[in-house]
Amino acid sequence: YWFRRLEQDDPEARQVLILHNLRLVDYIARKFESSGVGVEDLISIGSIGLIKAVNTFCPGRGIKLATYASRCIENEILMYLRKWLNRRGEVSIDEPLNIDWDGNELLLSDILGTDSDIVNDAIEENVERGMLIEAVNRLSERERTIMQLRFGLMGGQEHTQKEVADIIGISQSYISRLEKRIIKRLRRELERAS
Repeated sequence: YWFRRLEQDDPEARQVLILHNLRLVDYIARKFESSGVGVEDLISIGSIGLIKAVNTFCPGRGIKLATYASRCIENEILMYLRKWLNRRGEVSIDEPLNIDWDGNELLLSDILGTDSDIVNDAIEENVERGMLIEAVNRLSERERTIMQLRFGLMGGQEHTQKEVADIIGISQSYISRLEKRIIKRLRRELERAS
């Protein structure tokens, strides 16, 4: 009913569809909570994406509005984050994240890889940092905690493997094995995404 009215440029239909899908904006904006931008700002930016989605939606294409709107909302937020990150300054892939217990520096490039097809100009534009945060957010709670504690991700403090082991209550050698496995999985995910 509302889609038919939307095709006839009915402003009430447009408003109803926008209001009905505002929760989708909130849900998608919260996926980017760890980006450093306030959730309220992300919701505002996402709302612009929702409005664009409703204004350009064609029901005859066989795609659900929620699916189409999700993509538009996410794209709007990602475009904003790219601009915001570029204003904050570039991140080098050789930026040290931490020093392991052998005294070796762990670089962002160690996690993301160094293949030129994987580590491309997008990293210099800080897009991969957002992808890394998303990938970390998809880890199990314990794995996410380990990565956040070890590397100070999401604005936290960095800890040694021993400190993380003491905090979580497992051995340092087990933390070391878990860390290697998690980094390998993150690298695979980022390679797939790029």
